[in-house]
Amino acid sequence: MAEAVMGPLVGRLQELAMSEARAMVAVNDDVRSLRDKLMWMQAFLREAEPRRRAKNDELIRVCLQQTRDAVFDAEDAVDHYFLQVDLSRYPNWSHAILKFVSGFTTQVRVRHHLSRRIKSINTRLEGIVENKGKYKIDDTTDDNSITTWRPSTAISAITENMSDFVLPLVGRETKIEELGDALFDKQSVVPVVICVTGKSGIGKTKLVKEIYKKPLTKRNFDVQVWVTCAPNLSATNIKKLILQRMTKDTVRSPTEQLQRKLGNKKYLVVIDGETSNTEWKKILLDLPKDKTESRVVKITHATKQETTVSGFKQHIIELNPIGIKDVTNMFMNTLLMDEKVGKKSRGQVEEALTRDGDGSYINANRIFKVTEGLPLAVVLLSGLLRTKEYPREWKKVFDHLEGKSNEWKPLDIILSMCLDDLPHDLKSCFLYFAGFPASTLVKARSLVCMWMAEGLLRPKEGKTMEKVGKKYLHELLCRGLMNFPPLENATPGNERVTVQTKVHEFLLIEAQEANFMEIHDGDDVPTLSNARRLTLQNHKDKYAALTDPLPKLRSIMSNFEKDDSQGSVAETKEEEEIAGANACSPIPLCLRPHKDRVNSKDHMRKLLQGSQFLRVICLCGLEVGSKLPSEIGSLVHLQYLGITYCFLNEIPSSVGNLTRLQTLDVQGTSVTKLPQELWRIPTLRHVFGFIVLPRRVGDLEQLQTLEAVKPDDAGVTASDSCWDAKTFANMKRLHSLYIWDISNKNVKCLEAVYGLKYLVLLSIQGKVISLDLFTRSKLSRLQEMVLKGKIVAPTTPLTASNRFFFPTLTKLSLNKTKVSKDFIDRLSEDLPLLATLALFRDSYSESCLVFTNGFHSLKELTLDVYLEEIVIKEEACPDLMKLEVVVHYLNLCIDIPNKPSLKDTIQDMMKQRTIEVNRDW
Repeated sequence: MAEAVMGPLVGRLQELAMSEARAMVAVNDDVRSLRDKLMWMQAFLREAEPRRRAKNDELIRVCLQQTRDAVFDAEDAVDHYFLQVDLSRYPNWSHAILKFVSGFTTQVRVRHHLSRRIKSINTRLEGIVENKGKYKIDDTTDDNSITTWRPSTAISAITENMSDFVLPLVGRETKIEELGDALFDKQSVVPVVICVTGKSGIGKTKLVKEIYKKPLTKRNFDVQVWVTCAPNLSATNIKKLILQRMTKDTVRSPTEQLQRKLGNKKYLVVIDGETSNTEWKKILLDLPKDKTESRVVKITHATKQETTVSGFKQHIIELNPIGIKDVTNMFMNTLLMDEKVGKKSRGQVEEALTRDGDGSYINANRIFKVTEGLPLAVVLLSGLLRTKEYPREWKKVFDHLEGKSNEWKPLDIILSMCLDDLPHDLKSCFLYFAGFPASTLVKARSLVCMWMAEGLLRPKEGKTMEKVGKKYLHELLCRGLMNFPPLENATPGNERVTVQTKVHEFLLIEAQEANFMEIHDGDDVPTLSNARRLTLQNHKDKYAALTDPLPKLRSIMSNFEKDDSQGSVAETKEEEEIAGANACSPIPLCLRPHKDRVNSKDHMRKLLQGSQFLRVICLCGLEVGSKLPSEIGSLVHLQYLGITYCFLNEIPSSVGNLTRLQTLDVQGTSVTKLPQELWRIPTLRHVFGFIVLPRRVGDLEQLQTLEAVKPDDAGVTASDSCWDAKTFANMKRLHSLYIWDISNKNVKCLEAVYGLKYLVLLSIQGKVISLDLFTRSKLSRLQEMVLKGKIVAPTTPLTASNRFFFPTLTKLSLNKTKVSKDFIDRLSEDLPLLATLALFRDSYSESCLVFTNGFHSLKELTLDVYLEEIVIKEEACPDLMKLEVVVHYLNLCIDIPNKPSLKDTIQDMMKQRTIEVNRDW
């Protein structure tokens, strides 16, 4: 993966050569020469990487290392040049000249220094090219060729949503039944711990998720919690994770709060991750045992008997590889999920799988042989073959896999081929997953923003960088290299993605081999002075890697949980007043938060002062002090600033100097107001956090996401409004808008968003929401809307001519809106493309819900409201395929004629409650 650092650099050299042509005239030839050499070397590296992996060739390894070092030096030279002339702050060269006191003399010195370094790098690259020919490193004759198939060169056209791409569960019917029996066993006299075991890639998480998400499970337990944790987290951290999934309250005493939240309730707690026996025992000791129907599910690689404690019964479910018939079914189901294989090829494949032969055909035996019945291997293989022409390229792939079967483990061969087959622009993006702990759920949108800041994404084919990034995510998903786990109550636009544990292990090896990412996750602190990307994963000492200078650093990441035990800022000040008295106290460091907070601020200041090339700061759960140091304004390269889930409460005004900043994320902090200087940064594209949006902002034409903002209530009366038509006037590319905390006196501020014609996603949370939103707005491209708050009468009475104007709306979610049947009837008539409708608590004010007609595009309906009767007439909802009803009344009557697709759903509900169902299937 040496080319992972080269692609962005080639782009920056092009930018340097083109954007400053006049100023760079003296060194332009050197820059272009370097760019051309790097492009040739990039082509060589794309061929050399597979051979390095397959043959473990030391000559190739040395060549790659020398090339990588030269590329790193070139990147340093270019970034230092940009820093010196401050192009990000003064994009016009004439302004930069005015900035420098020494004027022309300074410019000559800077350009001369750059020219000297580039010439030296060009010389080094020429030597590498010479040695490459001398030692025949680039000899790719047929006998030495490793890539016998044709790697993908472009991203396939994918149109479906990620949420629609759900991998099938095949061959686990008996295990599902066993897990169901263990979960719903009424005869157990004590709570049960269920351990689902098996090696990585066997399908443990998929199996448990299949039952966890069913309405039957939701109705059987009072509390459901699923936590995915990084390897070897402490029991305390895991208990905090459980509590944070259940409540927004501050977690101070995990044991006491767990007892209070789960006590005397039937709970289902799923823990997906590896823990030591000692920590696992601690977790079980702190869980309530007063309800015998409670269940704890542990998903683990371990196959030996798991530790349990008194008061729990243990049940172990071990998964083994699936048989040849199930392998064939899974292969076909995943291969043909999005109809990429045409009907003709589909028939040929299905026919071939039934053949027996001597290996000349792609039959079921060959698939089983190269996958060994491991579901992950089957998914990856089908994802790889979906991009290949059948049968010629398929045969080459199988020949390669079988040829290496005696040297490598089958899954390792498939993973290597999948990585080599990725389009080159996508490889670096995929490698970025190595920067997160195993099993971590990463926000898809944040990940794309980091790719942008790193220079891994470029606008392509008329698409923005964000759309290109989304397309990359879809491609990884379709290839089986990335998972999209469905989350309960997920906010629209905040989808999470992850990679399977075995895939993550493979990426770690590749990232470290290419010096792409340094990972600090142990007690030892390696020399990091040359680190370019650093991820902090040491839970025992989060700041150990920050004690020494990091002058080469471009990106720094952490992914810790928020340490709520540190308390509020006021509590910290009180603790600091008595710090002297406790200076010699034997109290553990983790119980002295005031000292941590002071040290964390110093560490952050040192990081900002010593790492001037930073482009990405993504620190989650790492304390940086109550106020971000003002030195943040000196990082002129910074494009992604994320300080989340910590006790930060103020951003300095110097952040306005970051004139290349694209993304700001302060979610999970106490920051509610941002300096006015930030709202004037023209490159700003995404802002995340619960913050106040002022009445007047700068020219934010690039802004695409505001999540989540509220108007400033100060000085606003009921007849006035904080926002007006000018507030959003220049946000011409605003795509997603989340509004929260709308008060009664500020309800008129919503009128400011009625004219955002390019808006695709709108989420509003407030005490009241005017019906004017439906009748007066001109949101002609809106596709998804979430409303939470009472919908009140419009400013002018409704007439028959006042239609709801959302011609493209496909998803609508209502919560606490208290709408009437007339409102629902309007939706059925005026929203022609509505495919998903969700009615949550207090969203509907009547006891009987009747769909008489309309809703001709509706496919999914969720009802979590207090109803006595549900009626869907034959003329209504002709395409309805999925119905989820949370039953609040025992005598709920459901009348749904002629809907065979809903038969299983209704019968499932009948098993759980006394429901009268009038049906005609």
